Amino acid sequence: MMNKNILCIDDIQANLFTISSVLEVAVDYKYNIFTALCAHDGLEILLKEKIDIILLDVMMPEIDGYETAKIIKSNKKTKNIPIIFVTAKKDDESISRCYEVGGDDYINKPFNYVELLSRVAFHLKLKEKSYLLAKEREFNQNILDLQNNFILVTDSRKTISVNNAILNFFDFKNLAEFQEKCGCIANKFIKEDGYFSIAKDENRSLWIENLLKKLDNEDVVVKMMKNNEEFVFTIKVNKYQDYFIITLTDITQITNQNLEYKHDANFDALTQIYNRNMFNRLVFKKISMAKVNKKPFVFILFDIDLFKKVNDTYGHLLGDKVLKDISRLVESHTRDSDIFARWGGEEFTLTFDVRIKKGMEIAESLRKYIENENFEGVGKITCSFGVTQYKENDKIDDILARADKALYEAKQSGRNRVCQA
Repeated sequence: MMNKNILCIDDIQANLFTISSVLEVAVDYKYNIFTALCAHDGLEILLKEKIDIILLDVMMPEIDGYETAKIIKSNKKTKNIPIIFVTAKKDDESISRCYEVGGDDYINKPFNYVELLSRVAFHLKLKEKSYLLAKEREFNQNILDLQNNFILVTDSRKTISVNNAILNFFDFKNLAEFQEKCGCIANKFIKEDGYFSIAKDENRSLWIENLLKKLDNEDVVVKMMKNNEEFVFTIKVNKYQDYFIITLTDITQITNQNLEYKHDANFDALTQIYNRNMFNRLVFKKISMAKVNKKPFVFILFDIDLFKKVNDTYGHLLGDKVLKDISRLVESHTRDSDIFARWGGEEFTLTFDVRIKKGMEIAESLRKYIENENFEGVGKITCSFGVTQYKENDKIDDILARADKALYEAKQSGRNRVCQA
């Protein structure tokens, strides 16, 4: 069992006692707990001890939690220590500020013991993986620094200029030959799962737009071929006036473990769609954007009807296959801008940038796709859907509660149907 040092900062002794008592029963790690009744004492401990994670109260005298987090994140020695705010403040402004000042997560008081232990363990594991990734990136970055990145300027329709690294890679003499034989760099991207590419029938002028949408949610990698050898690149886009500057960095030497760690943090292991943590992060961002641009979005919660019976009748292996097959089926009817995730067990969540009427139509279409599918080894499966639309000042829990209520109504009224809340 690994030892980890946790610093708890709270101006109420009883809170520190409660948190310490909870952490002492942890299974995944053995925690050495340091406590401080004020920010000043906590910062002194940080300078003396090697702290792995910080649990930080918001409302404290003299220096509050927000200012304390700023100080911690501004110090080279402590800036990478995860901070979980433990606070009774639940308003959107307070939650947003937790993230703005460098917080990695927050838990509301009074907290759920299981949730506290899970959040702490999650961020410790994430920190460990981040450390391994950082060491690996550091090694590979030294290799990449010896090479020239590929740089290309385009208006999304025509390539305006390329650097010598691209010309040498493809054995082109000049820009004119590149434009004649290649035209668009995206034409060289290999179509393969996990890598960005453009379909044969896709409008070539829209590839930058589609790429930017993906970059909003995740890092993007592409694969290209030279002399029958595959090369992998990260791709970034910067806009300057009416032009786009495309930068491709060769990361071929980065091990599969690097990509595996990132994938595990964001995707469900069984279905390979987003997991609950990633979904929450993306929806929190979507809510923040909705407050600014006033554009609605629809939230859908659905689950598989009588799924326990599937497992009991056909076994868990076929049950798992149903979960994967439904994920693939639904995913095939979503766009890159939509968010689709496994919520847990046989429950799934979706968001679409549409109004409620259109959202109901989408949910009904998905219900029919699933109902009409013949699942190998099992036969027919149905799902029930709860649909709701984002309302002003909604938090994630508000949206989820309405969708859950609608899903319950769908179940109670006979299953295999769509209900709205």
